[in-house]
Amino acid sequence: MSGMATDPDRNAERQAWIALSSTPGVGDVTFARLLAVNGSAAATLRTVARMPARRADAEMARILAMRQRPGLARAIRAAAADPGRVERRMREIGGWVLTPLDAAFPSRLHELEDPPTVLFGLGSTSSLARIRSVAVVGTRRPTALGRHLASRIGARLAEARISVVSGLAVGVDGAAHLGALDAAGETVAVVGGGLDEPGPIANRRLARAIARAGAVVSELAPGVQASRGTFPRRNRIISALAAATIVVEAPARSGALITARHALEQGRLLLVATGRPLDPAVAGNLALLRESPGRPLVGLDEMLVDLELEAWPGSQSDAMAAGDASALGTRLSADAALELLGPPQRSVALALSTGPHTVDGLVRASGQSPGVVAAALTLLQLRGWARVLGALQLPAGPLLADATDRTS
Repeated sequence: MSGMATDPDRNAERQAWIALSSTPGVGDVTFARLLAVNGSAAATLRTVARMPARRADAEMARILAMRQRPGLARAIRAAAADPGRVERRMREIGGWVLTPLDAAFPSRLHELEDPPTVLFGLGSTSSLARIRSVAVVGTRRPTALGRHLASRIGARLAEARISVVSGLAVGVDGAAHLGALDAAGETVAVVGGGLDEPGPIANRRLARAIARAGAVVSELAPGVQASRGTFPRRNRIISALAAATIVVEAPARSGALITARHALEQGRLLLVATGRPLDPAVAGNLALLRESPGRPLVGLDEMLVDLELEAWPGSQSDAMAAGDASALGTRLSADAALELLGPPQRSVALALSTGPHTVDGLVRASGQSPGVVAAALTLLQLRGWARVLGALQLPAGPLLADATDRTS
């Protein structure tokens, strides 16, 4: 690849990215600040590893303009000492890891304001790229009718070759997954803890079946336990991976309502099963129908009509034929893409291909003026060749096309 980043460079940054983002105490905000200050994950690990141990926490607090957090520097130093540990653990359990630096990272997750910095998975990475996918969510304590409806919805979607996305929880989620599997369909589970023990104990066998017919994913590293705080965050991933969301049965305080709100904020279609007034099992459903643009789910045939399946591309090739920029980007080789750019834009693209950069970092790396870099980034983003993560610009499309396939 003429002038493009070498695989060792990319692999080192990718490994450092996984190690840093999986470090206890490094949340999304801290991760973004560390990269913005140091320029890359690899540089962050090197910088913290060189800090005197006694003053490391205070030095990090000063640099990041954050309160001091005892033990954070020590945790990052441990990650720097063995940056491949987390990915090795995923391989031991038969899984894989995707980052925004990987071409296989789900494009729909890039649309989130706070996309996961890393995605751990079991099963097939291609299951995450299905255009025809619908989320089915609801309470952990459904009525018999709600459980039956969720199973029938999952099966009907699978029969229509639509992937079912849900959260692997006991209740509506599990019934929807099972319905899809019973119809020999594909399903994706997004869980709120590490994948060494995915989902509740009651659904461990189901998790293994889902991994064989689709994928089980999490933004949390192996060993991280699910908690009250992790479930609401995983809900944004459930809705983002799907083109539409269906709420089957939700009481007034159900977590499924969080998923529904995420779906609406993400511009997704929302279908809501109706229910009897004054029935507490569907109080959340009725509130959604009254207070949101959600449409009523009145039948399985009507569900498929309301999903407007004829308007969905049936495959990646259809998306390319329709002119989808990100899909087009993955077809081009890096060299072919660079040939389409003028010299200033090409120098910015070459700099970006080495990994994540701030805008100032691209100005320095490319030798171009801030105005030229800003214009080039606008062009690259429109073509799907660059993506934004906080203060960082990430390579995408053909700038990742020649990277080694790490999930095969």
